[in-house]
Amino acid sequence: MFVPTKTRNMRAGLLGALCLLLAFGGNSGSVRLSAEVDPLTAPYALVPFSGDDTLRDFTARHLKDPDLWPTVLRINDMASVAELNPGDVLQMPVVQVALADEALAMSLLAIQKATAEGARLFAPSQIGAAIADRDTAVESRGEGQWRDVVTYADSSTVHAVEAFEIAVAQRDRAAEALITDIHGRVEGRDPTEAAWSNRALDDILVEFERVRTLTNSTTQVTFRDLSRLRLNPNSNATIQRMRSDPLTGKEVTKVSLQSGDFYALLNQLSDQDSFEIDVPGIQTSTESADFWIKKADDSALFVNYDTAALDIQSGAATVSLGQDEGVVITDAGVAARAEVLERTLLSLPPDKAEVFGTGVDLAWQDFPEASGYWFEVAGDPGFNRMITSEWGVKDVGFRVDGLTPGLHYWRVSALDTLGLPGKWSETRAFDLRIDDTAPFLMVLEPAEATLVETATLTFIGATEAGVSLTLNGAGIDVSNDGSFAAQVSLKAGENSVELVAKDAAGNLSSKRRIVTYVPREQVEMTLDDGLARQGDVLVSRTDQMTVTATTTAQTGQEAVLRDEAGNDIGRTRIGASGRLAMTVPAEPDVRPYRIEVLSLGGTPVGSLAFSVALDNEAPQIVLDVPPPRATSDSTLDLTGVFGDAIHLSLDGQDIELFDDFFATQVTLLPGRNSFELRAEDAAGNVGVLAIETLFDLEAPNIEQAELLRPEGEDGPIELIVTASDAGGLRQAAPYLVEVGDREFEGYMRCDNRAGLCRANLPATAGDMRLIEVVVLDYAGNEAFR
Repeated sequence: MFVPTKTRNMRAGLLGALCLLLAFGGNSGSVRLSAEVDPLTAPYALVPFSGDDTLRDFTARHLKDPDLWPTVLRINDMASVAELNPGDVLQMPVVQVALADEALAMSLLAIQKATAEGARLFAPSQIGAAIADRDTAVESRGEGQWRDVVTYADSSTVHAVEAFEIAVAQRDRAAEALITDIHGRVEGRDPTEAAWSNRALDDILVEFERVRTLTNSTTQVTFRDLSRLRLNPNSNATIQRMRSDPLTGKEVTKVSLQSGDFYALLNQLSDQDSFEIDVPGIQTSTESADFWIKKADDSALFVNYDTAALDIQSGAATVSLGQDEGVVITDAGVAARAEVLERTLLSLPPDKAEVFGTGVDLAWQDFPEASGYWFEVAGDPGFNRMITSEWGVKDVGFRVDGLTPGLHYWRVSALDTLGLPGKWSETRAFDLRIDDTAPFLMVLEPAEATLVETATLTFIGATEAGVSLTLNGAGIDVSNDGSFAAQVSLKAGENSVELVAKDAAGNLSSKRRIVTYVPREQVEMTLDDGLARQGDVLVSRTDQMTVTATTTAQTGQEAVLRDEAGNDIGRTRIGASGRLAMTVPAEPDVRPYRIEVLSLGGTPVGSLAFSVALDNEAPQIVLDVPPPRATSDSTLDLTGVFGDAIHLSLDGQDIELFDDFFATQVTLLPGRNSFELRAEDAAGNVGVLAIETLFDLEAPNIEQAELLRPEGEDGPIELIVTASDAGGLRQAAPYLVEVGDREFEGYMRCDNRAGLCRANLPATAGDMRLIEVVVLDYAGNEAFR
């Protein structure tokens, strides 16, 4: 049998690579095995497990496949990942996995090449055996049977090469399609790819290749006979079959639409050609050269624009669409048939109009029966180079931005209530031009920063002929030579007058003049009530004070701060609503100042005098009587003076101030009571006085009282009393003691911290008896023993 050179080279390459891999161990890395060594029985690589990543990640790094982690556990006699510890040295089938994966890759390549040449049709048993052997090899890989993987993958490759030879001998090759236009992002997935990848202009599409457009993206597929399919945004289609029979010259094309929609323009089909469109659950055959199909969630939509029929079969039902007819077929097989809407009439821009900038506003006439519109903008009159495609536009206009200079073509189709697009409107063109040169504009009068005393002013200048000119938004006339003269009314104070020239491309030039109109009116000024004052003097805690006032002056008029000698020490301008703020120095001594408001011509038209002093000392609170350390009274009277304070509070509660003193009474709670007196002066300085007292109704607790002779029977006598009290013990405690026939009385000295009271009696013979001891606290409570 004659074997073409291409076939012989493929067989030699695949089988030769497999033999080379078996001899040298693939990408095993550190050891190159000789031909006498079977690499599949080579020792596993020993790799320490650091524990820095998961076993899955560890397996992916060393075996290039994270899903082999159960195999790694099985090889290392581990039941679960829980048995794996950092530092364990794992046996890793690095060489074996590499050999298996290389064999599988070669078998897949052989199957794909044979399939691309039509092996499924011309060598079904051989390609079926190749696929079955490879499936067995894949299963063996998951079980870690590396020799079985290589054996079955090798067998798969042999069957695939045989299928390739048979297919090439019987057929020429699969026909090809070309991506001839892309707008946005388009992805494809041919039979050799495991995932979607980007497609570019002029990429070739093969049988069984899937193509999808993403949001706001379109693409055009052109077949060998120059038939075209335009996939609109969010569409997904599969080129199921493209065959060119060299013996008969017949072109066979079959496309499956999974989702979205496309527009087809086919070359006139001959008796030998066949073009089929499949939508899930629906088959079509057609002699039509101009039709549109859409797959929605629960239905399929078809429109035929050609005189030839578009035949559709859904289950037992068959629909044949004539020219300008459409149908909606639901998943349940219910069909709604309709004549599509007539052409939409375009409005703006006019055909072949010049449009300036990078965008254009498109408009069309309202179609009463339309539920929406579909419009397209392309770079050629045949709409082979799509720029924009918008579906379901509700308005009768749309702005398209981001265009480049040059001729553009656009058309609109009205959508009926079923969602079927009607006949295309006429195609209009517009020439997009970039003109970013601003028009010439010059103002001769008035000059910059002009000061006038009249309420009107004439602007004189020149610009380009044919531009539109506005003065503060109002249009003014421009003579044929571009000169102009226009009057503007002024308001008192500063006036901003702007001239704007706009050319046909929308480029703008502007000139602004600030004109000051001085009405010479006297103004009044009033200091704000909220300023800190001590009597008639403004006071500040810092060496600077912001003095604010309200005036009747116009916004923008200038105000000057002058000291006692009349020196200019600060300037500002009147703000909105006549607001004025000046920063004024503050010194310990009272200093007089004056603010003058100037007319826009520089003449004083109002004056305000005031004085400022620095006050950064907090007011002193002095009580007439300090609070007792402890008391048995339930109320506490507080009286005293508060310095220059204007506000006094006790624990946040305001206290009434009299001329130069305050008096208040607080109710005490049992136990320790703490209060804070807070005084604030006009400048914001704050003085604080903390007050604490104990409301004590409990007598001291006498725990023990003893008479002792520490030095023996003939020594002095010591009286010791142990006592405690929350408010503290007073230093003296009276006592009465009987020794023999004598009585002793006096005062013990009490140590509050130690809780002890002591007294020493002279050495006296006789029995000792404590008649009475009285311990007092600071609240006046007494305890007897």
